[in-house]
Amino acid sequence: MDKTGGRFSGTIEYVRLIDLVQVSCLAKMSHIIKVDSLNVADGTGSFYLDSGNVVHAELGDKIGEEAFFEILQWERGRFETLPLPENFPATINRNWEYLLIQAVRMQAGKDGSEDGGPTTQSLSRGFRGSINDVGLTDIVQLICLDSIDRIVEIRSETLAGTIHVRGGQVCHAQTGDLAGQEAFFKMLAAASGSFEILSRSMKCEVTIQAAWEHLLIEGVRLLDEASGVVEEQDKLRAESLFQKVQKKNVAQKIRLAMTGDKETRGLLIRDGNRIIQLAVVSNPRISESEVAAIAYSRQVDEEVLRRIAADKEWVALYPVRLALAANPRTPPAISKKLASTLNRRDLRNLSVSKAVPALVANEARRLLGKQPG
Repeated sequence: MDKTGGRFSGTIEYVRLIDLVQVSCLAKMSHIIKVDSLNVADGTGSFYLDSGNVVHAELGDKIGEEAFFEILQWERGRFETLPLPENFPATINRNWEYLLIQAVRMQAGKDGSEDGGPTTQSLSRGFRGSINDVGLTDIVQLICLDSIDRIVEIRSETLAGTIHVRGGQVCHAQTGDLAGQEAFFKMLAAASGSFEILSRSMKCEVTIQAAWEHLLIEGVRLLDEASGVVEEQDKLRAESLFQKVQKKNVAQKIRLAMTGDKETRGLLIRDGNRIIQLAVVSNPRISESEVAAIAYSRQVDEEVLRRIAADKEWVALYPVRLALAANPRTPPAISKKLASTLNRRDLRNLSVSKAVPALVANEARRLLGKQPG
């Protein structure tokens, strides 16, 4: 049994299809997403997802990737999620990350963007529909991927409450007499129920300051404590660790990232979801050498590097400061500040590096000029 919170069903409005597909894949869901375009000429199309993999798409007589990409370009419409049948066609074998990146690039080319860079902002938010059997952690992630203000109304047998999102961040939660993070975590742990997500905002006290990624990480940790979940390392050894981890949904991966051993952390830090990467660096057992290696990595999300740089104990370590300063993914303002703490040899290497931003290399040269030869 999955002990990562209850399963909910409900509706959401003004959502992008690309975000809906992404969250469904991250949550390892198996269902059909049926989409009806408001443009009669487009018709009705469907995405088939099996354990988080896009395996089929159909639109009239079009199937596979051709149908998948065409549906994602639609402007407005309605959607619903349906159970995946036992037998279904398999016309798509590329991973979902590749498919979504290609969809964004196709839209960018269609819009004639000057730099051709991928951006999901050009993909329409004009969809409304119902989602069944989904965890609240996945719903929060879905609405925080966008910058639209939202109110989430939640109902279960034991509670009713609201979660307020502004600019992609959870700012308030209320259930009964509880408010803030306590209310948020109580709703996250609720049994099955219903929700409605509305694209509007109302005045409320800001009771939550933490980033949504950290809220979900802490929420999963509290759920684990409440359900008596133990570390799964011994169970993982019975099967390839990589295979076992790949089968996990987002909430389960967060749990593993926060409780797993070094080998598990090494796998999960390479996961493309930044909330899972943040959970890895929140693991109390992570070592200083691991932190330094992550700070060097060019595959981790920028937010992970910010998290490392904000930890006084970690930046007190010279290897961590050097790694952050030399990593081109580190925000330049942080790299520039850390450069002043480096020795002359490392400053010289930084000053001629073509990987770091010019601002950082120039700062290294400036500092070299001030130091005695």
